[in-house]
Amino acid sequence: MSLEAILKYPTVFLVGLLAALALTPLWRRLAPGWGFMDRPTERKVHRQPVPRGGGLAVFVGFHVACAAVFLFPWKPFVGQVSIDWWYRFLPLSAGVVLLGLLDDRWELKPLVKLAGQVVLAAAAFESGSHLQNILGFAFPEWVDAVATIFWFVALMNAFNLIDGVDGLAAGIASIAAVGIGLSLVFRGSPGDVLLFLGLAGACLGFLRYNFHPASVFLGDAGSMFLGFTLAALSISTNSKGPFMAGLGMPLLAVGVPLFDVVLAVWRRTMRRMLSRGAGQGSGPGLDEADADHLHHRLLRKGHGQGQVAGLLYVATAALVAVGILATVFHDRALGILVLAFLLAAYTVVRHLAGIELQESGRVALQGLARPVRRNQTLLFYIAGDVLILNVVLLIGRALLDLQDGTLDVALKTAWLQAAPMDLFVPFVVLLLFRSYSRVWYLARVSEYAATGLAVTLGYAIACGLQLLVARGRSEVLSLALYYLLLAGLAAPAVVLTRAALRVVQDLMQWRTRGPRADGSAPVRALVCGAGYRTTLFLRQISFRAPAREPLEVVGLVSEDAAITGHFVHGIRVVGTWRELPALIAQHRIAVVYLVEAVDAAALAGLRQMLQGVPVRLVRWDIVETDVALHA
Repeated sequence: MSLEAILKYPTVFLVGLLAALALTPLWRRLAPGWGFMDRPTERKVHRQPVPRGGGLAVFVGFHVACAAVFLFPWKPFVGQVSIDWWYRFLPLSAGVVLLGLLDDRWELKPLVKLAGQVVLAAAAFESGSHLQNILGFAFPEWVDAVATIFWFVALMNAFNLIDGVDGLAAGIASIAAVGIGLSLVFRGSPGDVLLFLGLAGACLGFLRYNFHPASVFLGDAGSMFLGFTLAALSISTNSKGPFMAGLGMPLLAVGVPLFDVVLAVWRRTMRRMLSRGAGQGSGPGLDEADADHLHHRLLRKGHGQGQVAGLLYVATAALVAVGILATVFHDRALGILVLAFLLAAYTVVRHLAGIELQESGRVALQGLARPVRRNQTLLFYIAGDVLILNVVLLIGRALLDLQDGTLDVALKTAWLQAAPMDLFVPFVVLLLFRSYSRVWYLARVSEYAATGLAVTLGYAIACGLQLLVARGRSEVLSLALYYLLLAGLAAPAVVLTRAALRVVQDLMQWRTRGPRADGSAPVRALVCGAGYRTTLFLRQISFRAPAREPLEVVGLVSEDAAITGHFVHGIRVVGTWRELPALIAQHRIAVVYLVEAVDAAALAGLRQMLQGVPVRLVRWDIVETDVALHA
């Protein structure tokens, strides 16, 4: 590699860095006089007015770096972008920055800002940014347009929402840019790395003034520009490659802000549904801001702004590392991604999505307590089953028609030929098994098993009918394996659609009922019991009226010492009955529920044990009855 080839990479990075370093303090000085100030509110973490709109310096720094790439007389380099791409991208990105500056100055209405984002994303599509170029499928133009516009709008809003802590958005963008750039090196496209280095340099130059304590903010001008630029660069530099090197790597690189967007949409949708279910009108809209983003949660855990930014930097770097490993070891990419997904799923469920899971559980329980009308339920299950049977049929036919790594073009024809038998027969059997007339949220395990059996039987009948006209042993074996595959996929899926709410119940376990109306903590309780009556008790308290005291079941107490430390119904067995006084003090228990059926002597012994202990004993026998502890 020549000296010129080596020098151009640090040169482009430094050009972007120095331009942002020089322009950011200038904007910081001018912004207050022009009205670009971010004033503190209840949901914002800063307490003093701070200039915003500093993303303009990042915009200029990046394009100065682009000028160094395309206008300086370097020797030709290997890459997929050209000066024509820059000429098209420059006015589009300027439009994004202008929209952001307008919002930073006058705080545009959410729908107005969204409309502007959609227009700019559509313009990017018309200029040649097509998502199908990196997915490799020949989508209809309207599908490609919708997907591309969604990609741009999603990334713009992702970086907009994540920009709530000093240095967070700019730091994540720089890590993402470096990560995607490194993946291009391994793909043999080193020239495109220059653009990502220019963006990383501009972000780091701005970060000098934006890291905690920040003296200037990106504003919507900067956050939307970062999202728009990464969206455009991902499409333009990752085309004509496999999924992992194409869309997979960019998705991982911007995974943290995208994940925050997904959580926000999920969370706000659940809260809107809860408001409607409680008769409080339509509830908050999706565009209504809240203080439950990832950075807000980390702040509430006691982390400082610098620590929060650092933690999310590490998360972004970890996702980037996974993407690079999958790109380098492309033959093992699936295994790498599966392991990474499992680890990420555990982290999400265990640490990051607690609020969303709780809100979803409340919506599910609300739906169980107030089941929808029969006709709506009927249509839901019919539509779900038809969708599942169709998807399974397509998968089965695709696996049969797989040739040399490419799906047979006759897949549509094959589906049309198979549909009358492979869709109609299982559906009819489901009808005969009364699958659409059962109350599924009250169903027994045997009813779920019968539904799975119905699907399996339907495919068995279809297989038998096909075997009547089969010719040759090989065809018989092929048909048997085909229908076995369909049954193995469809039966669990159909059952799970009916068990979904019950699964949510079992996962949630109704341990935390939420705060009281006055904001105080729920009542901490121990449950004496670990059998079937405990299951009934937990189910009953899940349907408590809102006016009843909220409960937090801290643990179970059992007569069987052998199960101490184990989990029953998702709740830990913390000790035996003899240890109750110590357990009450240790876990700060306010009420003990006696769920097990006990005789008079056992009840008297329990009362004697709890004499003088500051706790309320409640005997549960379908109805709650207070037991006097003191004479």
